[in-house]
Order: sequence, then structure tokens, then C-alpha cells
Amino acid sequence: MNLSDPTRHEVSTFEDVLEPSVSYKNGIATIIHLNPEEKEVGRRIVDFFSGLAYGTNGSFEKVAEGIYLLVPDGASRSGF
Repeated sequence: MNLSDPTRHEVSTFEDVLEPSVSYKNGIATIIHLNPEEKEVGRRIVDFFSGLAYGTNGSFEKVAEGIYLLVPDGASRSGF
């Protein structure tokens, strides 16, 4: 994996958001496979990543059912 490759993370509980958040904060695009145990937890996780992206001028978008892409400001989106 080179630095332009996105990292991939399984997120099923709110406690799982730390690792993908650190990757994102380090300037690496991050693919999140969201598989929450409860629907409300899934909403909280999506809200968290949406706020993280908004607050740092990045982007957060749903690309498929349960798959999200978190891209930091200035990071390349080529290859997605």
C-alpha cells in the first residue's frame, strides 16, 4: 500500500471510530464499512464522520450500501 491508497476499516460500534479518524487526520482517504449492531448506533457513527469531514473541510459520502468514503481536504480522489 502506498500513501495514496485509502485505508479500510470495519466499524460496527461507536468505539470503532478512533482508528479511521486517525487515518483521516493523517491525510489518508479512508473507506469505512459500516455494519452497526443497532440502527441508532449507525446513525451516530454517520453523524460523527459527517461532522469530522465538515469541520476539517473534507468530504464524507456514501458510495454503496454500508460503504462510505472519508476524504481529507486536499487528498487525491484518484482511483476511487
